Amino acid sequence: MSATAEELPGIELDMDETVVYEPQNRSGSGSAEPMGHSDMRQANPTNQAQGRYTFGSGSRPLDGYTIKRAIGRGGFGEVYYATSDSGKEVALKLILRNLEVERRGVMQCMNLKCPNLLTIHDLKTSEAGDTFVIMEYVAGPSLASVLKQHPGGLPLAEVRHWLKGLVEGVAYLHDHGIVHRDLKPANLFMEEGIVKIGDYGLAKLITPSQGTEHSESIGTCHYMAPEIGSGKYNKPIDVYAIGVILYELITGRVPFDGETVNEVLMKHLTARPDVSMLPEPYRTIVAKSLAKDPNQRPGRVYDLLPAEDAPRAPEVRIIGEAKAGGASGRGSAQPEEEILRIEAEEPVFYIGPETRPPRGQVRTISQRLRANWEALRCPVRYGAQRPGAAAQRPSPAPGPGPGRPQPRPVAPTAAARIAAQIRRAAAPATAAQIAAQIRRAAAAAPPPAPAPPPEPPPLPSGRVRFAELAGSMLWAAPLLALLMIPAAAVLGIDPSRHPQELAYLYGMALLGTWTTLIPNKALETRRLDQTSRRLLALAAGALLGGAGLVLARSLRLDLNLQREFFENPGGLVPVYFGLLYGIHGGWASLTARDRKGRFRILPIVWTGLVSAALLPFWPYERPDGLVIATMIATGAQLVSPWNKAASLYARYVRASGKQQRAGHAVTL
Repeated sequence: MSATAEELPGIELDMDETVVYEPQNRSGSGSAEPMGHSDMRQANPTNQAQGRYTFGSGSRPLDGYTIKRAIGRGGFGEVYYATSDSGKEVALKLILRNLEVERRGVMQCMNLKCPNLLTIHDLKTSEAGDTFVIMEYVAGPSLASVLKQHPGGLPLAEVRHWLKGLVEGVAYLHDHGIVHRDLKPANLFMEEGIVKIGDYGLAKLITPSQGTEHSESIGTCHYMAPEIGSGKYNKPIDVYAIGVILYELITGRVPFDGETVNEVLMKHLTARPDVSMLPEPYRTIVAKSLAKDPNQRPGRVYDLLPAEDAPRAPEVRIIGEAKAGGASGRGSAQPEEEILRIEAEEPVFYIGPETRPPRGQVRTISQRLRANWEALRCPVRYGAQRPGAAAQRPSPAPGPGPGRPQPRPVAPTAAARIAAQIRRAAAPATAAQIAAQIRRAAAAAPPPAPAPPPEPPPLPSGRVRFAELAGSMLWAAPLLALLMIPAAAVLGIDPSRHPQELAYLYGMALLGTWTTLIPNKALETRRLDQTSRRLLALAAGALLGGAGLVLARSLRLDLNLQREFFENPGGLVPVYFGLLYGIHGGWASLTARDRKGRFRILPIVWTGLVSAALLPFWPYERPDGLVIATMIATGAQLVSPWNKAASLYARYVRASGKQQRAGHAVTL
């Protein structure tokens, strides 16, 4: 699917779809309508009746862009004409299917710069999780619509123009190691006389390690090379597709047609195209490009152009060749040519990516200290010993004489002044004095610039976070059921005699885990201070305690109340869980994706200590509340998602904060 807008008047357009052909299934049937004459449609009532678009006019599904109208719908998604907030016209392609295939093709062609390729500006994902391709908006017609207006084929002048632009764009892709794989008239456009190739959804990067085998064949059946059925995606498949398009440009129809997709594909494998009606040189070009064997097709895309349009190699002539050839014909005078020569005193240097500076002699620290000290003592002699100093200093004159310029006095340098002061000292400097000077110089040197902080890992979209929450809540049920075995053994619960106690323990642990997961996931993208977070956690814990009271009454729980601290402790369950959640802050540190580790024992021990301290607020003699708290701390860690990259970044932020605070304290 590419971006185009204008339709030729009086032409009813049909959408082209990208078909998936499975070689082992030959019983399917497709549409009787040819699939090679398709174009994008504008949003009109007829198209809306066939299927509504995801977004309407005026929608802003992507930040910074406003949709004006729908352009069309294809095999992978929908395309909209939109404008940015600054007024730039673009085409937004909403990817609905085969996201990885489309993303791969777009990412490989993102930075290609060729006038014959549709420009791709960016690939972005909205807050709702929808992926859009932002690309150039082409207002000109597609080749499919032009062919519908000329059912008998185009004039040869226009054929030549379309073919030259198509070959230039495909050659640029091949030079960058990319195979388009979906060339067809619906993906070729003409704007201001320039042919543009669009729809990189199936583009594939050819690398030696990647391989070219695939399990299924993807493409448009009228333009698919025979070897695609076996999963071979190399440059010859684009050559084959260009041959089909050239045949269609001249005749107005494809060389292989049929009532079903399988029939068309079978003709690609077995039938020979009838090229007798094509004029030369196009007859030879099409016959070679439609060869069944990929090795028999032209090796370069430029070989598909007529001789007058093929790029010419630059003329190279060896200097002196004319003189050698003109020895026999001395009578013929040849004009002198102005030749730019590079003499020996004009060296040419090339600095490339592999250029390395010359490596000098590696000296030890003691040798460097001795050399620095000698430079301070005698800077003139040190300058004479430097490499290249002799080349920079002019040769000394034997003496003043006629015609010789007299040397001008040179002001003493800073090094010379320091050397003079040292020579005026009474005693020579010792090694300790040299070390002290070096330490003072190191202390006065500015500190090295800190390394730039790493980029934080991206946070998943809202849909992904909601799916993570749902998965965590589902996984919490079987996990807590397993934890019930040691919990019942610790509390001494007999499941056969007191199943309601077991049900109460499991229900409170499950509700507590959900109460921990839901608020923390909802607040994952928001920053709250500790006081606000603890107040929200206290309210959530109180609600959990209220649910515990309802659960105990519904199960008719019969446990002995402890009256050491309160005379009527029956209603203290909300107080216990409210204080527990408030102190722990809702266990936000145990559910964060950037926590220190996937699972840690220390938070469970801390939870046990805090819940033990709150046992005076637990209404029953048996410490079920302590076991419930430890089960919540254990289950929340195990079912919450964890990202190693986010954990390392959080550790880096904490370490940087400690260093900054330490440096600030030293400064104070």
